[in-house]
Amino acid sequence: MQVKELLLQTLLHIGDGDFETFKWYLTEGSDSWEAIPVSSLEKAPRTGTVSHMTQAYGEESAVNITAKILEKMKKKDAADKLKKTYAEGRAPATAPAAPPAAAAAAPAAVSAQGGSVVFAPTVSGSSTGTWNVTINK
Repeated sequence: MQVKELLLQTLLHIGDGDFETFKWYLTEGSDSWEAIPVSSLEKAPRTGTVSHMTQAYGEESAVNITAKILEKMKKKDAADKLKKTYAEGRAPATAPAAPPAAAAAAPAAVSAQGGSVVFAPTVSGSSTGTWNVTINK
């Protein structure tokens, strides 16, 4: 199941009042996520809300933020189900094949504290030696 579909299924399982509360949390923001403008979500249906979230935060962060909001709303079962289903969908069914040596490796997204996302390069070839890492905020 794709991330947008997973988020939509999660939001379809909460009532209308809870959905309005969920959108309120999105518009308020927190230390873990930036607020989405009220005007973007005011009349947004569940499908529109999912689209706004994935555009604003990216798919992985949208899942994490949804789970955090559900937990704030005392919907721990829904949050746990979302996280479990997301984790199962990301786990490879079999060991991935090694990329061809000439292929350029794409950056990998790594979760960090506070819901941040770090893009780290994929290392191919030798991983020994000195490495310089620059972190831009």
